[in-house]
Amino acid sequence: MARRSKFVLLTLVLALATAGCASNAPQDSLDPAGPFAETIDNLFMPVVWVAVAVFILVEGAIVYFVVRYRRRTGDDDDDMPVQFHGSTKLEITWTILPALVLGLIAVFTIPVIFELNAKPAGALEVDVTGQKFWWGYTYRGGQPAFGVNEDIVTANELHIPAGQPVYLTLTSPDVIHSFWAPRLNGKQDVVPGRIHTWSIQAFEPGVYSGQCAEFCGTSHANMRLKVVAHDQAGWEDWVEQMQSTPIEPISGLAAEGFELFTQKGCAGCHRVEGAFEAVAADSPPAPDLTHLFSRDCFAGCIYDLDDRNELEAWLRDPQRKAGSLMVVGEITEEEIDALYAYLETLE
Repeated sequence: MARRSKFVLLTLVLALATAGCASNAPQDSLDPAGPFAETIDNLFMPVVWVAVAVFILVEGAIVYFVVRYRRRTGDDDDDMPVQFHGSTKLEITWTILPALVLGLIAVFTIPVIFELNAKPAGALEVDVTGQKFWWGYTYRGGQPAFGVNEDIVTANELHIPAGQPVYLTLTSPDVIHSFWAPRLNGKQDVVPGRIHTWSIQAFEPGVYSGQCAEFCGTSHANMRLKVVAHDQAGWEDWVEQMQSTPIEPISGLAAEGFELFTQKGCAGCHRVEGAFEAVAADSPPAPDLTHLFSRDCFAGCIYDLDDRNELEAWLRDPQRKAGSLMVVGEITEEEIDALYAYLETLE
């Protein structure tokens, strides 16, 4: 029985060890890709080594005393070691030592907290809204240094220029969310009724995964996000694309889909600049679809827009994502084809 228990314990230890290994870990906070995440990492690693040293000392002492003073054959049952209960010196010592260690850590931690919450000079400003269950982004107009002359509204994917600080103003209209792009910065809770600020920056162009890190309801696990960092040319192209108005289709299947967009109630919730700019006052929050097909993902970034089957399956049944507030009535396959043709023009 003892042998079986050892085998089970060893298996569990190995399982835990291998679970931490991955060849592709897109949300690895120990692999910072920007200065803010690097600042956290530079603080985190020394604290980890202090914790490791304390662990080794404490556990080493426990193992030593267990072995050194274990009960041996022939020991007298009345032979008890000297008791230290009530020793004022010891009580003071093991109270002060941890307090000193924590105080030392605080000396280095507190300045970092203020540094991470400061507004970087010359930063691109973006408003972030946590919804059920997706992220909305509004790039404030009037930022000529970044080419953003008018408001840009998008969802799920946050596009940024690589090498430039981005200052986020985060709000939530419903429940507590938490914005987290692990390789670019730590977590920032988004509490209803409050305004929070946070900064991110990427050293190099690339795609950085993230998610909501605060349980927010049925589809919390499906509230993902993606940060896309562009080089200068890519950023300028993206901004130009976002500030253009989609061309309204006038013929073919796309034109049929344009008409269906209103008939099926899509326009009551989803805004499309230049065509469907007003939504119903009582409609639930829904992503702006103006440049839908400039994105790679939709529905909280859990489905791939490059896969036509994913979007068509979504139109058939939006409830495939738990907690979705989108409702579609009866719809035929022909209507789905037409809607897809129209949505595909929103680039």
